[in-house]
Amino acid sequence: MTVGETDNDLVAKSLQGNQKAFRQLIERHHATAYAVVRGVLGDRDGVEDVLQQVYIKIFKGLGGFRGDAQLSTWIYRIARNQALDFVQKKRLDTTPIDDVALAVPDADGPAAALESRDMSACLDQAMSKLDENHRMALELRYMGQRSYEEISVIMGVPLGTVKTYIYRGKAELKKVVSRRKDLL
Repeated sequence: MTVGETDNDLVAKSLQGNQKAFRQLIERHHATAYAVVRGVLGDRDGVEDVLQQVYIKIFKGLGGFRGDAQLSTWIYRIARNQALDFVQKKRLDTTPIDDVALAVPDADGPAAALESRDMSACLDQAMSKLDENHRMALELRYMGQRSYEEISVIMGVPLGTVKTYIYRGKAELKKVVSRRKDLL
């Protein structure tokens, strides 16, 4: 596989059964899929499960990809729909599930790990309070490491709207975090 292969080249190879090409497609678009799923879910609970479903859906649907839009846009829509389906199913589930704290590496001992986990939980909670578009734009920008232009294409909105979403999302996030600090 050459370094400069386009998404369309990799799609064609994947459809011919080339597993390395499909793996490269997934690796190339993982950050976007992750950011979208996490943006919809608002926390880390279930992200990996949904991502697995996204990759299965991509694999099964690759033959139906027409190339009218960019592959990243197509993947964005699959990831968003899968995440929304997951949220809907989770709402229908009446069995209570306790929140599970994520394991944090023991950097400088238990105190540092506890502080890091608390900060992560605080950020997750604050992000969950944001408007979905603002949260999605922030997730794509900072978790997905996407440019404003890429976010514009992925979300299907003008570049100016992306800038507004990110600006307002940061402002909203700052307010939510400030309120939380005031309560402590």
